[in-house]
Amino acid sequence: MIRTILASAAVLALTATAAPHAASAQSRIDGTYRDQDGYVQIVVAPCSANAAARCGTITRILRMKEGETNRDRYNDDPALRNRPITGIRLLQNMTWRDGAWRGQVYNPEDGGTYRAVVRPGRGGALSVQGCLSIVCRTVTWPAA
Repeated sequence: MIRTILASAAVLALTATAAPHAASAQSRIDGTYRDQDGYVQIVVAPCSANAAARCGTITRILRMKEGETNRDRYNDDPALRNRPITGIRLLQNMTWRDGAWRGQVYNPEDGGTYRAVVRPGRGGALSVQGCLSIVCRTVTWPAA
């Protein structure tokens, strides 16, 4: 009988702690970051259309890259090339699957959208991997 009580207590303890741990692991990417070169500030938060998914939006230009404008001039869609960089959604529809946030990342430096895998990094940073087919590139966005 004591074994049954201990086993039941262990199951209850695991059940009570598993859900908050999973939720905290999923929400750890929410926050404010700088891109890898320190040009823009990005806020990662729940997407407006799907609160379970995460999106990352440029909220501020920290410094201008020499020779660049504050417009999305390399966008694949000519109609979007004059839109301001501020407000562009870099991380799109990131959903929690297989231990990471997976979705798409937009790169305003070349106008391409790539398959993305995002994970929390060291010191509050964000590890952002963009892939085209089997070729991937990972950058670190430090916490702002």
